[in-house]
This record gives sequence, C-alpha cells and structure tokens, in this order.
Amino acid sequence: MQINPGKRSYLDPIHQDIVLDRAKPSERLVMDLIDTPEFQRLRRIHQLGVSYFTFQGAEGSRFTHSVGVMHIASRMTELLAERTPTALEMKPLIVATALLHDVGHGPYSHVTEKIVGYDHEEWSCKIITGDTMLNKVLADFDPKLPAQIAAVLKKTFEPHWISHMVSSQLDCDRFDYLLRDSYMTGTTYGSFALQRILSSLEVDEDSDRIVVSGDKGQIAVEDYLFARYSMYAQVYYHKKNLAARALLKKLVKRARQLGDKVCFMDEPTRKWLMAEEISVKDYLDLDDVQMTYHIKRWLNDPDPVLSDLAARFINRKLFKASRLPALSRPAVEEIRSKAGRVISEIGLDPEFYVALETTGLRPYDYYRPDSDFPQTNIMVRTENGSVRELSTLSSPVEALVKGDFETYWLIYPDEARDKISTLRELATAH
Repeated sequence: MQINPGKRSYLDPIHQDIVLDRAKPSERLVMDLIDTPEFQRLRRIHQLGVSYFTFQGAEGSRFTHSVGVMHIASRMTELLAERTPTALEMKPLIVATALLHDVGHGPYSHVTEKIVGYDHEEWSCKIITGDTMLNKVLADFDPKLPAQIAAVLKKTFEPHWISHMVSSQLDCDRFDYLLRDSYMTGTTYGSFALQRILSSLEVDEDSDRIVVSGDKGQIAVEDYLFARYSMYAQVYYHKKNLAARALLKKLVKRARQLGDKVCFMDEPTRKWLMAEEISVKDYLDLDDVQMTYHIKRWLNDPDPVLSDLAARFINRKLFKASRLPALSRPAVEEIRSKAGRVISEIGLDPEFYVALETTGLRPYDYYRPDSDFPQTNIMVRTENGSVRELSTLSSPVEALVKGDFETYWLIYPDEARDKISTLRELATAH
C-alpha cells in the first residue's frame, strides 16, 4: 500500500530505491512524464535488442534503463551543485532530458536502427516537440522545455556541459547501461565505481565542460573505460549476438524486397520498413511486440525465404558466426564469395543466408576521443591544475584508444557449418 500518495518508489536492481516526491517540482515533472503513453511504450522495447537470444536474463526494457539514467542524472546534478549552484536551477531540464533521451527508439533498439536506417535521437526530438501527451506535460511545466530538451539532445543547448551529462564519453546514459546490461546478462564485465566517478566530476565553466578531478577520479574513470571495453568484447560483440542481428537484418531485407506481396504488414510497419515518411503517431505504434507479431505472421508467408527466416528467428534457430583470420578486405570478400557458392549448393540463396559482420570501430565504441565534438572527450584536472584529455595522461587508455580491434565475422546457417569450416581452415593456412 502506498502510504504517501505524493511519493512514488521504483525498486531498481541497480540503484535500489528510486524515490520520487511530487512536492519537488523536478520530481513531479518526472512522475508525470513517466505516466505518458509515449514513455510507457518503452516497456515494450528491449534494452539489449535481440541479446535475449544469447543471454537469458537480457529481458530488460528501455523503460527501466531510462528511469535509471534519470536517477543518476539527479544524483550528478546535486553533486555538481556543491561547486556550481546553477546546476540546481537546471535540474528539471537535466532530469527530463535524461529520462527522455531514448524515447525515440524503435523495435529492438539499436539493432533495427542500423538495419532500417533511422536515428533514434531524431525521433526522440520529434516525439518531445510533436503533438503528444509527453509534449503537453513538458509545456505545462514550462513552455520552453520541449525545445530546450531537443537542443540538449542535439548538443546545441548552452551551456554545453548540460548536454555532456546525457551524451558524451562520460555520461549518465553510459553509466546506467554498463551496470544494467552487465547485471541483466549475468556478467560482471560492466562493473565500476559509479559513486567514485560521480564524486570526482565538476563543471569547468571557463571551458564549458565537465571534467574529472584528481588522481582518484582518473583511476575510477580508467576502470570504467576498461569495463566498457569488456562489455563490448564479451557481450555486445558476442558472436551469437552478431548472428541474431544478421538474421534479423536478412529477414527485414526480404520483407522490404517483397513489399506489398508480404502476407501481412500494417501501415505503420510498412512505412517504417520501407523508409517512407511516417508520422509521430504511426511511429509510436512501433515496438518489439508489434514487430514480433509481424514476424510470427510471416511464418505462414507463401515466400519460402521469408517464412524460413521468420521461423529461424522465432524458434531461435540462429545463424552461426565464425571469426575470420586477420586478412585484407579483398581476401575476406573472397571467402564470403566462396561461402555463397557453398550456400547455393545446399539450395539456399546466398543473398539471404550469408553475411559479413565487423566488430570494433563503431559509433557506440568503448572510447575514441572525438575530434568533431572535442568537448565530449574525457578531460582530467591534474594535481597541478592543468586540464588534459585522459589518453594523454594514462598509458593503458592510450593503448586502448590507439588499438585497432576491427574483426571480420562470417555469418551462415548451421547446415553449412562443415563446408564453411573448410573454407576458414584454408584461409588460416594461407
């Protein structure tokens, strides 16, 4: 029973009790935003895309992650305010942006973002500024708030350090998803000292950025970066994850190729898959439930390729993923071409049953100092007062930054495993 109707508590596996009090304006705003249909939709979108095929506990949603990011942003704001009192004045903007940063995600999160070619942050801005209940809640609190949140997400809001709290190399989003994804996948790779990092952060108003202060803070951030690297190597780039994503990519490709010939496709899904213009209202109809329902309907599609790929996806008959030896791109393409001939020999179309995936240099990488947005890099205030980019101070981080970890993976159905293995052995011999 809720003793105090003005308060609400979310029992979170990462942050424990997240308590919101309606008597506090910023928390009242958060409560009202959480209750909107647009934010509740995030309960129906997996945080980790199709990783539940690989890690049985990876069933968490964008909803729980977004609430966690908001909670960390609230804590960070209060700590920053000890030295920068203006941070508290910005708290409604900060916590609302943190809460809503992922509201524009589509089905299976980042997986379809790459497949279909949309930008979830752009859709977040459209939902925040569009004709939505979420927009109404924000505008009722402050008419300027929707546009301000969109500006923070686009990194055009001033002061810029507000944007860095939500989107940078050291932000509330990454803090939450590393801890949460590690917990939900049953691993310990993403563990790091969150409180130590938060306590070491401060606003450098002269350079309009957030910096890490002192040796202890630097060491904690180094641990965070290596936790992030480990999560990419062991979880996000797990070979079964790569195979599941490739299977979904081929499935979507076949559905798009068939177009109106597909046995079932509602209008919002058709517009989205075909990359046609789609309204905010129609976009908000899309989620994992909707997409999975379509794939289930496609089990009975008369097209043998679409129905087969749908069955593999629904019944977790995933493709296999094999790491290729360190070869030149032409040599890798030659292996893929030979694999295609193997697939044809067993009666399958190589266009839909062979894929090449790469891991390593991606936009959501472990840490790459960004020349386009240098203010989002991790800066450390040393004991002598100078402010320097982290990799220039830390040899281990410098090695991580300079490393070229790109790897090629050949994706193919299990039926071709033996013959594909022969191809890989020949490649290794050469």
